[in-house]
Amino acid sequence: MKIPSVSKSEFRFVRPISWLGLHRLYLNDGEMEIIAALLREIDAESMCEFGCRDGRTAKVLLHNVPSLHRYIGVDVPMSYRPGLDHQRSEMVAEPGHLATSDPRFQLIVHERGSLDVKTNDFEQVDACFIDGDHSEYVVYRDSYRALTLVRNGGIIIWHDHFNGAVGVTDALNKLAKEKWPIKHVEGTWLAYRLVEPDVV
Repeated sequence: MKIPSVSKSEFRFVRPISWLGLHRLYLNDGEMEIIAALLREIDAESMCEFGCRDGRTAKVLLHNVPSLHRYIGVDVPMSYRPGLDHQRSEMVAEPGHLATSDPRFQLIVHERGSLDVKTNDFEQVDACFIDGDHSEYVVYRDSYRALTLVRNGGIIIWHDHFNGAVGVTDALNKLAKEKWPIKHVEGTWLAYRLVEPDVV
């Protein structure tokens, strides 16, 4: 089942982003603006991120999305072995360190990261950004975990759809075959689905 694409022009709340002088690694041009717009679309007050790395995305979104007041970053210790060997170089010794001074940010480090997240680790959130271990298996598992953590009316966002070096696209195609209403944002590596009652 083909995942449909949505034009960037369809998003009402795209605004310029202040990067706070931080690096722009791992996101393509315009993608942070789209993530923020998706959060504004649902008036997100809380979110989690699977794979928060150094906390850059958390810090930038907390600054640029005024409604956000709770951000849970999930990551791994350096002993973790990602499903894709080349992701070892993306790991950091101090996960979330760029955002830990913000009282709205909570860091959770598990031996297996998002794979060890339980539904009672934290209260339900309005959004989940899946951007950690990019192997097909973990992305697929993360997606179903996110579905238990995001409230009805919330949103799940994935990064690296169409990145041929990782397994995100294969995982999303598998979910689409399972009737997940996933959409791709045209011209980006972002995909998302709204979480609605009675929808798988």
